[in-house]
Amino acid sequence: MAGGSTLKGGRGKVKAVEPISAVDPQYVPDVPSASEIERKAQEWRKLNSKRYDTKRRMGFAEQEKSDMPPEHLRKIIKDHGDMSARKYRHDKRVYLGALKYVPHAVLKLLENMPMPWEQVREVPVLYHVTGAITFVNEIP
Repeated sequence: MAGGSTLKGGRGKVKAVEPISAVDPQYVPDVPSASEIERKAQEWRKLNSKRYDTKRRMGFAEQEKSDMPPEHLRKIIKDHGDMSARKYRHDKRVYLGALKYVPHAVLKLLENMPMPWEQVREVPVLYHVTGAITFVNEIP
């Protein structure tokens, strides 16, 4: 590949690029100094601290969501039990989308099943606002 060959592509000709080491055997890549590495690391930390920091809106941080009482989830499931009502016609698509997560929801339910000596086991749950899917939010 002395002068660079041409490759035929779908839209004309594309010039192949040769690596620098093949063209100039005396080429030595620049090694960044310790101060440059430290500067880049500092920039990286600064960028990621902004990306993964607590989200602030209008000057204050949003507080963590509190757990809802069990009655709230029971009401959602009871209200959405009959999907034939006009009120819920747009939620049918959400229910169909939630079907692919049902095996995982069943697995989490089986993982957290109460042991024979336990009468009741209360666990935190994670649920969709339409009641389409509910997960047990605990690792046993």
